[in-house]
Amino acid sequence: MFSLKKCSMPGCHAFTYNGGDYCFHHSENKKELFQNAVRMLEKGNEFRNISMPAASFRNLEVHKGGKIIGSNFSFCVFENCTFEDVSVYSVFFDFCVFRSCVFHSCDIRYAIFSGSTFTDTIITDTAAIYSNFMGINAENCDFSSNDFYYSNFSLSKLSDVSMDDCNLKRTSFRSCITKSVSFRFSNPEEAFFRKEEPYRIM
Repeated sequence: MFSLKKCSMPGCHAFTYNGGDYCFHHSENKKELFQNAVRMLEKGNEFRNISMPAASFRNLEVHKGGKIIGSNFSFCVFENCTFEDVSVYSVFFDFCVFRSCVFHSCDIRYAIFSGSTFTDTIITDTAAIYSNFMGINAENCDFSSNDFYYSNFSLSKLSDVSMDDCNLKRTSFRSCITKSVSFRFSNPEEAFFRKEEPYRIM
């Protein structure tokens, strides 16, 4: 897991980048650190234990077969980014913005996406189990052919979202706001919904 050491800059409570003295944003070589991080994500086999919240990634193609482990991307922006055949374990993506991104054939476990916004984003053929999507805002997204076993979408807003052919066993949709959400060929009867707002197959 990324270092819980606090940044040495007075008044900053962010965690340090890779266990150094300063957080990503207060590091003197911030540009170099960002370029190194992008290089590791695009070329390396493993990206581990690094905290770089509120960074912006555009047109990023994460290395196929790579692993992202124990890292912190809270409040980041991802635009036109591709995660294909990537393993994501215990990573924080809370309060992020995902625009026109693709997650395909990924293995996502114990990840935190709570409070994030997904627009025109595709997540397909992916195992996203034991993960937290609580309070997300997803619009015009394709979340089909995924395993969402024991994941949490409570308090989320889902609009024009396809969740076709998904495993939704023990997935929570309690207090969700849904509009034009499709669960065709999925098993929403094994998910958790608020009693007064049962699922509807569109």
